[in-house]
Amino acid sequence: MKNLAVIGFALCVVVIAVVLLPKRGPLNRKFADYGQIIHEVDSEFSRIRVRETEDGVRTLIFVDEDGRESRQSAINVHRPHELQLEYTKNIFASFLFQPRQERVLIVGLGGGGMVRFLHHVSPEMFIEAVEIDPAVVAVAAQYFGTQENDRLKIHVEDAFQFFRDSSHGLYDVIYMDAFLKPTINADAPQLAQRLKTADFLREIRARLEPNGVLAFNLIESDNSTETDLAAIGDVFENVYLFSVPATGNLVVIAAAHGSRLSQAELEDRASGLEAEFAGALPFKQFVEGLR
Repeated sequence: MKNLAVIGFALCVVVIAVVLLPKRGPLNRKFADYGQIIHEVDSEFSRIRVRETEDGVRTLIFVDEDGRESRQSAINVHRPHELQLEYTKNIFASFLFQPRQERVLIVGLGGGGMVRFLHHVSPEMFIEAVEIDPAVVAVAAQYFGTQENDRLKIHVEDAFQFFRDSSHGLYDVIYMDAFLKPTINADAPQLAQRLKTADFLREIRARLEPNGVLAFNLIESDNSTETDLAAIGDVFENVYLFSVPATGNLVVIAAAHGSRLSQAELEDRASGLEAEFAGALPFKQFVEGLR
């Protein structure tokens, strides 16, 4: 009987301990797949969280009202020029259509992983970035080492207004990566949606050089993606869709001029680019994902 009493007491202790343990909710969790939380801040637009793994992969995350995390940008602090996210690799399928990118614009800075990569593979490239949230710019500088320099200009501005100012000039490629970020600002989805109407896409097209291209990162399962693709097709003569395996992302490359490139032509370009980039980007794999 004593043994049964001891066992019963131990079970009660375990049950009480489990009940009293603090819940590991999304806001007090210290560890996740992306590592330990090293910074968190609420801005006007988003809850911004920075995590870092033991091997030095630092990730910028946006957190929605329900505590769900969405990874937006990542950098290996030991090798910051290496792309960590698959969609950021695939969006550079843009080089298949515009191999000489001297001046580019990135809409949506994040931590600046794309910036760090482009400066590594194209040292002469001048990059401008448009980011609506000054808190993101501050986090990118402090935690990701992405700061303005003689090859990078950061505009803290609403992209909708930025594109309406023709004084910024023309770009070889415009990278659009500012659409689907979880937010604590109820108006932010509408702010992003304005960038995807056919009328506004015509304004963006007017900011491209004659052989320039527009590159989008979309979420394939999003309810608006079909409408977005229809709007892009209304404005650009040639639209190419690239699947990003196992991510749910869809990379869209839109070209305003020229004839449509065949699969064979793209495969030939991919071979040359893989040699030129010394294997930094799997261009042949990109072409295999062409729809």
